[in-house]
Amino acid sequence: MNNRLLGIVLVAASASFLAAGSAFARSSHPRTSQVQILYTSKIANGPELKPGMYKVEVATDSQQPEVQFYQNNHLIAQAQAKAVDEGKKSDATEIYYDRSGRQQVITELDLRGWNEHFMFRATPASPAKS
Repeated sequence: MNNRLLGIVLVAASASFLAAGSAFARSSHPRTSQVQILYTSKIANGPELKPGMYKVEVATDSQQPEVQFYQNNHLIAQAQAKAVDEGKKSDATEIYYDRSGRQQVITELDLRGWNEHFMFRATPASPAKS
């Protein structure tokens, strides 16, 4: 009886470690998406992006993830963002711009199929679908 109970406990413990390990491995891998930047834009108070297609890579293991923009496998820009869970997947990729100054400033990024949207700074913004 004791051997059987010990066996059950060992199997349960092993399954717990495997589940925890696979959850950790999933969260440490970045997620990617494609976006089209329509205007020469800055990311909040950060770098400038030229119009074009970019691969966006986000490590989803943080509430303050770093969003990285790539073209032709070269890192072009990166910026810290605040991840906000919308509770449902976005239907479309949308980039919100602040147009109050001389330059387009990206303030929010919603990626199609993702639950999170990424805030680069808290200001009113208007959407531009891409």
